[in-house]
Amino acid sequence: MDRNTDTVIIGNPNSGRAGSKNYLERYAKVLRAGGREIEVLNTEYPNHATDLASLAGDRLVVAAGGDGTVNEVINGLSEGATLGILPLGTANVLARELGLPQDFKRSCERILEGNSSRIDLGVATDRDGVERRFACMAGLGFDASVVRTMTPRLKRYLRILAFPLMAVKVLMEQDIPSVHVIEGDTTYVTQFAIIANGHYYGGDFRVAGPGSLTSGELEAILVERVSVLLRPDILARILARNPLNRSMRSFGATELRANAPGANVPVQLDGEIWGRLPMSFRIEPQALQVIR
Repeated sequence: MDRNTDTVIIGNPNSGRAGSKNYLERYAKVLRAGGREIEVLNTEYPNHATDLASLAGDRLVVAAGGDGTVNEVINGLSEGATLGILPLGTANVLARELGLPQDFKRSCERILEGNSSRIDLGVATDRDGVERRFACMAGLGFDASVVRTMTPRLKRYLRILAFPLMAVKVLMEQDIPSVHVIEGDTTYVTQFAIIANGHYYGGDFRVAGPGSLTSGELEAILVERVSVLLRPDILARILARNPLNRSMRSFGATELRANAPGANVPVQLDGEIWGRLPMSFRIEPQALQVIR
């Protein structure tokens, strides 16, 4: 890694719109013309972006890819690093949260402007004490089963429509076990839970209201019966991009736990499968400096 550069682009050449290393070099060329000293590093295997980000030091580290690439990068960043995003994925949830443009030219301009602020991160801890950060959300149960069923080919061709289509498939074909979400001495029993740091979910669908990313707490949204998502009033809220937490039970917390007695329930973080319950979750306030 070249320590003489001030900016590192870490990209997944197979993510969404990226397509090739040359595509990432197009971004680098524009940023260099704007005065940045750029090094482009392509990921070659799962979690490679985490390894590369951990070597970048206190520089501007630009994640070029989808939410999975962004998640890998934030799990390797030093405390003094700044995160930039070139959104090349399917949903680009964190980019939407930050109000970042989705097109080539304006996303580069935002990086060059360099306006930044600090945001909160969520932290998940598995049964072995291993921690992983997440920027936007953790999904417990149903949606993690959908993510696990999704194929890269389906995401590439159907893009944002892939998730609702696979959700119906999972709902029809798989058992949905109960999830226990525990805050202090209170246990909530539900079929599906979202632990949200941001308010967007799966693209531009909203699960929480404004003020996320800097609220200092996580928001737990509980879906007691997954089939309720297909109710006309709830489906209308989803299609209208209105927050689900006005229709579902929800609460804020700085930390909570979740388990699924007798069941193998997967967990997804920022759209990527990461382990299974039991797991605990906490907020890490003002943990990350980001370009926005």
